[in-house]
Amino acid sequence: MKKIFLILFIFILSSQPTIACDFKVLNFGDKKDKLVSISPSALVFENQFGGENVITPITDVCKNNRKLQGTKLDYLFMDNKLVLITFLRGNMDDAALLDFAMLKYGSFNLPIGIEKKNWRGSYVWEIGNDTINYIRSDIHEGNAELLEVSSKLYSSELNKYLEEVGKWLDTQE
Repeated sequence: MKKIFLILFIFILSSQPTIACDFKVLNFGDKKDKLVSISPSALVFENQFGGENVITPITDVCKNNRKLQGTKLDYLFMDNKLVLITFLRGNMDDAALLDFAMLKYGSFNLPIGIEKKNWRGSYVWEIGNDTINYIRSDIHEGNAELLEVSSKLYSSELNKYLEEVGKWLDTQE
């Protein structure tokens, strides 16, 4: 009986790399230099709201996670400090980002009778100083999954940034 449990335990541990993704290659508040050295294909640009984005394919950071291929990682820096990490996955016929979030942060109950890939909505986890927000929504000709990870320690900087973005969006038609 102990051998069976040992075999199951080893099997579970060996299957974890397929879902593993250490996207927090930086701590919140760190500068972007380390990220740019890890991801040579990263696209770095300043945006009109006072922030700086570093966009990288997930394969640069999470090399062993094939399920998340096609996901874009966006690291937002304010005053040269990391304040937000965003995963964006559009028009994929799966719920890979939801699966990743549930495995990493804890699962939650979906409505009875609805498959994960057909569910639309949002969920928020608060773990330590981190706030994790998952959203799945319909977009033009498909759907999108979004996972945002931020730190409560840098929430005032992030809120100022989001306020500027909101003001700009209000002026758009």
